Amino acid sequence: MQSKRGSLRIIYVLSVYVALQLIWWGYHIIQLSQQLELSGSVTRRVWMIIGEGSVFLLILGFGLFKIRQLQKRELASQEKEKNFMLAVTHELKTPIASNRLAIETIQSRDVSDEMKKQLLSTAKASNMRLEELVNKILISTELTSSKEKTSSETLKVNEELERILHENISSLNVVVEIEADYGTECEIKLGKLEFETMMNNLIQNAIKYHNPDGKISIRTSVHSGSAQIKVEDQGPGIPDHEKSKIFDKFYRMGDEMTRATKGTGLGLFLVKEIVSKNNGKITVTDNVPNGCIFTLSFPIHS
Repeated sequence: MQSKRGSLRIIYVLSVYVALQLIWWGYHIIQLSQQLELSGSVTRRVWMIIGEGSVFLLILGFGLFKIRQLQKRELASQEKEKNFMLAVTHELKTPIASNRLAIETIQSRDVSDEMKKQLLSTAKASNMRLEELVNKILISTELTSSKEKTSSETLKVNEELERILHENISSLNVVVEIEADYGTECEIKLGKLEFETMMNNLIQNAIKYHNPDGKISIRTSVHSGSAQIKVEDQGPGIPDHEKSKIFDKFYRMGDEMTRATKGTGLGLFLVKEIVSKNNGKITVTDNVPNGCIFTLSFPIHS
């Protein structure tokens, strides 16, 4: 990193030197043309040289501008990757430490059956957390390395949502409501694992930031031939200047060293990738008076 910055400094210094040299020689050529009585053709040639030098300066300035843009983009990417590594390290260490404590407690002393049951339950939850993290990384790699759509099937939206809430969310002691605005079940074409991954990430994101006194709602409806799924929470919301960034890979709001909430910055990125690869759309808006709404739209399968 330091060597790259050193190389860029050298480029900047050399560019400034070239620019100053062009300005210096341009100034002397003008002075010389004024002191000497040059013919019209020579004068035109002098101005042609000055014009070409000016164009070169503009090209040089544009090149420096693009280099600076690329540098900022690379630094931002490196910062996101650093945050991702810090987050993954934390996410891995916590369940591993929890499992080790549970095992050592059971091995080191006599514990009641009830205590063993609690410790094993804690270890199981930690293993599930590890499995979820590994799955996110694997799915992220698969989505970004392949341009082709994964195999899809016909899914009944409300039925799948009920199943996901029952199997994955009910144990979290959080109430998530499903509200359907239409009388009949609509169907979409999407891989079952992709749909589950997408909805789990959106729901868990809402749970992570939700207000304990608020509620989380999932609303399904049909608009202009598209199935819409809205995940609404009543948390702190997302600032407008962050809305365009939250779907970037590894992106998380704030600094990883001081952030209170856990995560890796992969969840919403996975949602965006799944939606894009299945001809869908996703938007995020404010939920008045507080919180945010993630809206998914997919073509209805007829």
